[in-house]
Amino acid sequence: MTRALFAAALVTALAIAVPSAAQAPPGPPPADDLCLPGAAQNVVARFLNLSDDQIAQWEVLIDEREQAAAPLRDAIAAVQQQLDDLLAGEDPDPLAVGELTIQRRDLGEQLADVQRAYVAGFEGLLEAEQRAQYRFLQRAERAEPLFPAFRMVGLLPPHWR
Repeated sequence: MTRALFAAALVTALAIAVPSAAQAPPGPPPADDLCLPGAAQNVVARFLNLSDDQIAQWEVLIDEREQAAAPLRDAIAAVQQQLDDLLAGEDPDPLAVGELTIQRRDLGEQLADVQRAYVAGFEGLLEAEQRAQYRFLQRAERAEPLFPAFRMVGLLPPHWR
């Protein structure tokens, strides 16, 4: 009899839990899905409700960013390799190390400028409501490191929810 009651309780619990789980609102796509080509862009476009024209303009910005960034990334890698080789030697020339370090920093700043121009261009194609949504995400990103502490003390729901 005990087994029958346990089985009935288990079936009842599953009958209650399964439909409620099926009705849960969809969350963000799994991180693995965002690695697929274009998937991350699709998520952004849907979240911000971008028009086809805005998506086309964004594609141009992405292409411009890549064209400007690729040679800078190559130059950074080359300078970093020179610096690594120099530092691997027995008695690296401090002047050469300093010059390469400054060159590496300057190239990094140029790359950061390319990224800033890309973001400014993207923000420029957004309408007011879309820009507000984007700003919301920027604020949430800054708060994200706080989430584990708030979850730990029970002030936010568990991450797996």
